[in-house]
Amino acid sequence: MTPTAIIIPTLDAELGHSTGRLALLGCGMDARLIVVAGPKRGFTATVNDGLAQLEPGEDACILNDDVHWFTYGWLATLSRALHSARNIGMVCPTGKSRTTPMAHGKLGESGLEDVGHIPFWCVLIKGEVLTRLGHLDSRYIHYCSDNAYCDRVQLAGWRNVWVKDVWLQHRVHGSGMISEWASRDLAEYNRERAKPRGGK
Repeated sequence: MTPTAIIIPTLDAELGHSTGRLALLGCGMDARLIVVAGPKRGFTATVNDGLAQLEPGEDACILNDDVHWFTYGWLATLSRALHSARNIGMVCPTGKSRTTPMAHGKLGESGLEDVGHIPFWCVLIKGEVLTRLGHLDSRYIHYCSDNAYCDRVQLAGWRNVWVKDVWLQHRVHGSGMISEWASRDLAEYNRERAKPRGGK
């Protein structure tokens, strides 16, 4: 299987490593763990620090520190789906989510479905995508960098795919909501989406 790193952005290094050990225990493939802990500076900067530690060509699984139950072989199943077609750029599992259609997913379902946006509480990104598109957009502090990256992936010709066979349990907004960050990021995202394609 393609070399893969699990990146856990966290404010609590102990929690990050605990989640990481649990994730590795049942992932069903060789993977290495990157835990990025530090001061509260937002999801985007923390994840980008993890992405900067990837080896060339390595796939990246971004995983929240509040995931606490994994389907056995979860990462191997996601990896097989990611590499089942050249034009799949990112995949995600089923789990508690506010992003449709994943919000309606149920334990025990199976199959693949193309989606627009993938919530980055768990996402597996193909190394080729990261090589071509780079890291998350640092204009976003915390809340919209995942949607913006999904848009970039699709504009570049890749598919975002939901892997229904994999179920992970996590707490929605387990890190809490920071309204100032949320309103700033959403305003930036809406400004970006309002631009004509190719606009500056």
